[in-house]
Amino acid sequence: EIPVVSLNDDGKIVLSEEQGLSDREPVNKEKRKINLSSIPFSLTCVIHKNYILADPTAEEESIMDTIVTVVLDSSSQLVSLHKPGGTVLAYTSAIQDCIALTRQRVKELQKILEEAISGMEVD
Repeated sequence: EIPVVSLNDDGKIVLSEEQGLSDREPVNKEKRKINLSSIPFSLTCVIHKNYILADPTAEEESIMDTIVTVVLDSSSQLVSLHKPGGTVLAYTSAIQDCIALTRQRVKELQKILEEAISGMEVD
């Protein structure tokens, strides 16, 4: 569910109930369920010179030049691409490589998810 949120004095979105802001006008008036048409899968890549490292640790992320997070849905359609700060990429090929790696990861994760679901006991 999406919780009820309000804006605090700094203009940041916060949970109304946790921040004691129930007296303020909520940004969204009621909780509601999120409806997803497909499952999103994400992969973060770090790029350093001509190298791409998929699924880095926090330590690896902290020492790399560029971080890119790609989110694809279960049909491998691009849902989101996030590249916070860092250096400007000279080539779009690095982003395309990250998307290709994410597509491979989606296939792997879908297989794992399907195996886990098929192995579950249903009453």
